[in-house]
Amino acid sequence: MSIRQIIIVVLLLSAQQGMAQDVEQQREEKWAHGGVLMLLAPDFDHYDKDLVRYDPPSPFIWFGGSWLNGGMMGDPQAQFPLRSGALRKVDCGFTIFQVSRNLYRGNVGVTAGLQIAGYFYDVAPSYSVEKDGYRVAFMPKDKEHQRDELSFTALRIPLQIGAQTSNRLFSLQTGVALLYTTRPGAQWLVTAGLGPLTINYSQNLTPLFKLADGTKAYPSSLTVGVDIWNFLCRVIRPSD
Repeated sequence: MSIRQIIIVVLLLSAQQGMAQDVEQQREEKWAHGGVLMLLAPDFDHYDKDLVRYDPPSPFIWFGGSWLNGGMMGDPQAQFPLRSGALRKVDCGFTIFQVSRNLYRGNVGVTAGLQIAGYFYDVAPSYSVEKDGYRVAFMPKDKEHQRDELSFTALRIPLQIGAQTSNRLFSLQTGVALLYTTRPGAQWLVTAGLGPLTINYSQNLTPLFKLADGTKAYPSSLTVGVDIWNFLCRVIRPSD
């Protein structure tokens, strides 16, 4: 084979490899979206199951238990007169919108979103509660007749980095969330995904409220969520 023929073969192989890379790049999407807003105008024709993307599940809705600590690592001396029981201390909410950025072949990426979270705590029957913004007071009462509840609503912006398997079945994310209740705050988040289901852990890095004696309450929560958009995209496939 002459040098000219060798050069022609090398050029053809290089061109073929470049075209294959272009096709591969075209099959990789940088951005993915989710959240409740996606259900207002769903367009499943643009969801390609073979497209490489980073879209770990984010809970459309979540529900679970929450407990109050007297510090980030817990304080056994802190006393919060609350009812016992799993459904007496609740963390629940929903994701309005989520956007994910693919960083490496759909396996590594970052996610940001906008969420509404609610925290509900049933007060012990022998106490009443008064809330004035950031400050909370528990006061003993003579008769156990009225059920009191301590509640907070938060606007939350989660910022997480994570990884998912190539088949998008398993994922793990961690990061922080900026939130606003009666004042700005922050949380540490961990989200594990199995298909459209998520297990979520959150730990407040800043106090949710403060008692009259100076004790600060840091909620920790363990919840279960479901990503409805992720579920629908797995069930409803575009026609070939």
